[in-house]
Order: sequence, then structure tokens, then C-alpha cells
Amino acid sequence: MSGRAAGRGTRALQIGFLALLAFSTAQVLWWVYDQSRLAGQEARAVERLYETEARLARELLAEGRSWESIAAELPHLERADGEVRVSAAALAAMAEARRSRLSRYGWEGTFFLAVLLACMAVVWRTLREEAALRRRQENFIAAVSHEFKSPLASLQLSVETIGLRHPEPARLTALVERMNVDLARLGSLVAEVLDTASLEAGRRTLTKESVALEEAVREVVGALAERAAGGGVEIAAQVAGTLRVDADRIAVRTVLRNLLDNALTATAAAGGGRIELTAEPHGREVRLRVADTGVGFPPEEAANLFLKFYRVGDEMRRSGSGTGLGLYIVSRLMQLERGWVRAESAGPGRGAAFVVAWPRHGAGSGA
Repeated sequence: MSGRAAGRGTRALQIGFLALLAFSTAQVLWWVYDQSRLAGQEARAVERLYETEARLARELLAEGRSWESIAAELPHLERADGEVRVSAAALAAMAEARRSRLSRYGWEGTFFLAVLLACMAVVWRTLREEAALRRRQENFIAAVSHEFKSPLASLQLSVETIGLRHPEPARLTALVERMNVDLARLGSLVAEVLDTASLEAGRRTLTKESVALEEAVREVVGALAERAAGGGVEIAAQVAGTLRVDADRIAVRTVLRNLLDNALTATAAAGGGRIELTAEPHGREVRLRVADTGVGFPPEEAANLFLKFYRVGDEMRRSGSGTGLGLYIVSRLMQLERGWVRAESAGPGRGAAFVVAWPRHGAGSGA
């Protein structure tokens, strides 16, 4: 289903829900009104019956019947100052019964509408989230198309240049280096898609072990050093060699790679700058912070950054790269690792920082 057709379907459902709510509200109001009218009719009928019995009691008294025998048979009547009438207690009981009945109908109608509104709110929210996810998926398709086309076009150009022009050794070396960068970029895209698929399917199993954080950081920074230099980005890492975390070794590297890749993209888009990686123990955790001087983001977007396919801004006007999967993968892996991740930024153009925390190795035994 296309996005436009799905949008029409969602709007049709929303209109249908509003119509259902209006109809149900009208039905409940009519039901309460009808029951109120019926209760009034029944109360008036009982009043007429009581008046008829009062006249009968007066006739029996006139015939010489004792009041005690009449009162025993008609307990809702009373005699005062020689007059026989319906007792105030009977009238009050009848009025209270009517009020109780109407109150019950009112509560039942209100409860019905409340349940209906709650159900509609849940469905409405689900529809909105589905629509938002659909938009992010469409953005993801546009982003992935662009992300794949660029390195593929570059690879094709490099291969054609080598095949047709037989460049000099220096030029050939530069072309081969560019091809390696393009292949690494494609490999990263494929890895993101495969990681997302395995996490969504629940096929990703993690093996807990003691992981040296400094070693993992050094490996990931080394793998991205060439790309950082090409984008005019300086990477500085300060992680003590003694810091160890209880985590899956591959997952730790995946988290670091995606965080650093995100920081590189943001910093290169700002024309270059600096990325700092620092880590320190914090109670039973080890917290690692990746701070950059890149493009930043509005603070209110912090939580949305970890949604699948989400990227800040209008997809059609965006100049930066990325698929919207990297930070989602980070968030899911940190959940599986029983850790957490958060994003911070003072606003667009003011850089950003991402903090992740793993369980510290040995913290559970009191180390």
C-alpha cells in the first residue's frame, strides 16, 4: 500500500471513529432520557395507585372498619388529623428509588462512554504511531536509496577510470583507496540492515564476558581513522586500560562503531571538527561519552533519535548521510545488555553527546 493510500485509509478510520463516538454518545443520552421518562411514568402510576388506596381506606373507615386493620394491609398510608393520605416515608422512598435508578443509568452510560473513549484513544494512538512509522520507513527507503547509489556510482566511476584510462600508479592508488572507502561504506550499510533484522526477529543472542573497553575503543577508532581524516575530523579517545565491562564483545564494538559513525557524520556535515571519547566508572556502571562539535539537534528530539528509521528534519531537504538505523541498533543492544543510552545537545549547530552505560565488570561481587 502506498503512503498516500495508507494516509487516506487512516483518515477514513479516524472519521469513522468520530462518527462512532458521536452515534454512541447520542445513543447513551437517548437511553438515559428514555429511562428517566419511563421512571417518571412509573412513579406517577404508583402515586395514582397510592391515591386510589387512600380513597379506599377512607371508604372503609366510613363503613366502620378499624384503622389498625386498614394500616396492616396498606402500610404506606397514614392517618393524621382525621385525614388518610400517602405517608411521607412512602413518598420519600419512591423518590429515592427513582433517583437511585436514574443514577445507576447515568453511571452505566458514563462507564460505557469512558470504555469506548479509552478503546478509541488506544486505537487512535496506534494509528498515529503506525502513520509515523510509515513516514519513517518511507524516509528510510529514500535515505538507503541515496546511501547505496552514491558509493555504487563512485565505484563504477573508479572501475571505468581504471579500465579505460589505465591511470598512473599514484592516481591508481588514490582510486583504489576511494574504492576501499566506498566498499566500507556499503559494508556498513549492509551491516546496519542485517543488525536491525536480527534484532527485530529476536535472533540476536549476546554472550556476556569481561570486555576491555579501551581495547574496543582503540579498534573502532582505528577502523574509522581514514574516514575521519578525509572529513577533517579529529578523534581523541581517553579510556583507561583498567576499565572492563560485562557485555557481549561484538555488541560493544557495534555500539561504539554506530556511535562514532553518527558523530563522524554530524561533524563532517558541520565542515569538520573534533570528537572526544571518554569513559569512567560510575558505581556499578561504566559510562562512555562520545561528544562531537557537529551539527547538533533540537533538545526535544533526543528521545526520537533512537526510533527506528528516524532522522531529524525533512528527508527531502537533508544533505547529510545516514539511514536512521544506527542509533536504533545502539538503543536495542543497550537494552539487551541491561545498560542504557541517552542523547544530549544544546541545539542545532552546537554539537551533541551520546552517553552509554554498561554493567561494570566485578561490580556485582563488590569490587
